[in-house]
Amino acid sequence: MMRVKWIGLLVAVLLLGGCSGVVPGSGKAGWRYSQKSDFLDILAADKYGSLCELKPMYAQYLQTKNASLLNKLLVRYTENLANSCIDIGRFKRAIRAKEAAKIKTYFAIEKQHVSSGAIMSQISAGKSIEEILSPYVPTSPQFSRLLDRYHAMRSGGPTESLRKIKLNLERTKIMKQAAWSTYVLINVPEYKFRFFEGGVKTMEFAVIVGKKAWQTPIFSSTMKYIVKNPTWNVPDNIARAEIIPKVLRNSSTLKRKNMVVRRDYNIDSTPVNPKSVNWKKYLSEEYKHRELPYKFIQKSSSRNALGTVKFIFPNRFSVYMHDTQSKGLFNRQTRAYSHGCIRLQQPKRLLRHVMDNYTATPYTEPVKKAGKVKMSYVNLTQKIPVHIAYFTAYVDEGGALHTLSDVYGFDAMQHIRGFE
Repeated sequence: MMRVKWIGLLVAVLLLGGCSGVVPGSGKAGWRYSQKSDFLDILAADKYGSLCELKPMYAQYLQTKNASLLNKLLVRYTENLANSCIDIGRFKRAIRAKEAAKIKTYFAIEKQHVSSGAIMSQISAGKSIEEILSPYVPTSPQFSRLLDRYHAMRSGGPTESLRKIKLNLERTKIMKQAAWSTYVLINVPEYKFRFFEGGVKTMEFAVIVGKKAWQTPIFSSTMKYIVKNPTWNVPDNIARAEIIPKVLRNSSTLKRKNMVVRRDYNIDSTPVNPKSVNWKKYLSEEYKHRELPYKFIQKSSSRNALGTVKFIFPNRFSVYMHDTQSKGLFNRQTRAYSHGCIRLQQPKRLLRHVMDNYTATPYTEPVKKAGKVKMSYVNLTQKIPVHIAYFTAYVDEGGALHTLSDVYGFDAMQHIRGFE
């Protein structure tokens, strides 16, 4: 009789998945009890702020306990964690409308591939939910700080402040998932430069960013070299919009600005006499979208628009950080005045620090006077990641929350799926 009872108990345990821990009715996914329990805890607390539009599906699962819904919830929650709850399609349409209105703008969306098959295979292999989600958790320090704020505030219900925090939390998910240890962070709405080394902030000062119609692009790159005593190679669009009209109004403009004309951006190539060029035709509709056959170059000097140094992190926008002659603009609260590049309040401080710690070249003072000055390049021995970000809600190292104006209008353009 005792033997029959033990056999019956053993059969019951096996049917319930007691030995393997497999959830009954879970099908091919093979959920273990610990996996299911951990995931339901994550959903209940929305631990990673990625439930968003999945709330109705989650409520349906709680009612039905349908195993296929649990599978879908895991995959979709992972996708929201990896690629945000921002309605990307709607945002891209808004960007195109902005560009059609002649506004230069760019906002990088760094998407991660999420494979439902791979995720369910990991479930079957017995991996923990945290192990499965770990590759998709944003690495930016702002993710954890904003997430803490979001959890602390969301019990009070939807508010505009909560939406702002949630939106910026979502932005961390579509940033480049780099090793956030030593890096430069430029927060455009804050007009601020920060340098972190080994996770510790070592430098902070003001910057000037792009105008509302000529916006600094939001993206990540890597600083690779420095240019001391730079020349300014005037981009064609700036040449058409500003330089050529001034030349047509006053022929002494180029001399006053210390500019020369060449067939390319090599300042040592054959000079071109600006008086020999019919500049007016290059403003015509025919040449509107064609490359200019002549290039304006402002020579190195203390009067150069780029000042005495620029820091290069190669990118398709030809954007970089540089010194500036317009020091007075740093006293203003709103500092959106450039053509997209980042003007630095303390370029020499940064130059000295980078040269002393990230190059094999001893620091020397840049030129202070006009005249014949030689441009030079200094390569970095250790490359520095550069993140140009757009945080209108930013939590600093001391835990203080800074809410900032939406200078480029991205807050209004980016909608969060499922946010009420």
